[in-house]
Amino acid sequence: MIFRKYSSREKKVSLLGFGTWGLGSDAYGHISKKNSSKVLDFAIKNRINFIDTSNIYGQGLAEKRIGDFISKSNILRSKLFIATKCGMLNHSPSSWKVTQDFSIDNIKRSIKKSLIRLKTDYIDLIQLHSPPIKILKNKKKINQILKLFIKLKKKGIVKNFGVSVKSPQDAIIVLKNYKSFNFIQLNFSLIDQRALDFGILDTAYKKKVSIIARTPLAFGYLAGNVDIKKKDHRRKWSKKQTDLWSKGRLNFVKLIGRKKIKPANLALLFATFHPVVKTVIPGMIQIKHVKENLKFLSLKKLTKKEIKNLIFGYKNNKWVA
Repeated sequence: MIFRKYSSREKKVSLLGFGTWGLGSDAYGHISKKNSSKVLDFAIKNRINFIDTSNIYGQGLAEKRIGDFISKSNILRSKLFIATKCGMLNHSPSSWKVTQDFSIDNIKRSIKKSLIRLKTDYIDLIQLHSPPIKILKNKKKINQILKLFIKLKKKGIVKNFGVSVKSPQDAIIVLKNYKSFNFIQLNFSLIDQRALDFGILDTAYKKKVSIIARTPLAFGYLAGNVDIKKKDHRRKWSKKQTDLWSKGRLNFVKLIGRKKIKPANLALLFATFHPVVKTVIPGMIQIKHVKENLKFLSLKKLTKKEIKNLIFGYKNNKWVA
């Protein structure tokens, strides 16, 4: 495993993290509690220590499964870095309609419930979950939330604060206005390079803000393992859009000319090429997903020329239907 230091702290996080939306069993098809435990066990035994979740994944089921597994295993809680989120209210993953509540009272309740489900007395990273621009620009509101987070940090309940932004561009507002957030989670992949387009990665690096790269495999389309289940949020995307994503899988491989490199491995190499990216969090609901994703860690890093070619391939194609 490759580990990277976040911010100025000594603790390190695994470059390959674990995105647990799928463990909620309502976003990527059904997954049993038994299989959830098996995947978590395999991942952690392979030294993946960064686990990203949310209070709304499976309406709290993902957090509960993480908590149940850890409490029944011999794994030391201190060896793991658990990141969860608040501010989003339960809704169907297959719906475009999202409900949110960033009031202080709701955030307090959300964190309390997350601690119970995770069966832990502290959270390594609490993230505001896709706050709208209106909220992010409201300095009074955000500073009130930060005041609460700081209070909880003094009590040892939360260790770090972050924002899981809805759109990469929203990260600019966070970086410009709030010094207390030391993590930003955003979309970053071969077919979504907006974090580069807007200079977000370089700016975050200068400001010592750690980046968590999500959707590195474009919901599985860059890996080629897409199998739409009955309960699957990808049903809401048009075929035209998913065909565009699928198209990128082999096109990018051709651009670098490496022999026998798999699309998923290339996608993860790209998502982590910048040193400000401390971890990448593909969703994994089967042991074979973990095994496949681990492989990129042993591959040769992308060269400057390869990165340039991959950026060229992104800029010279349309990725939004």
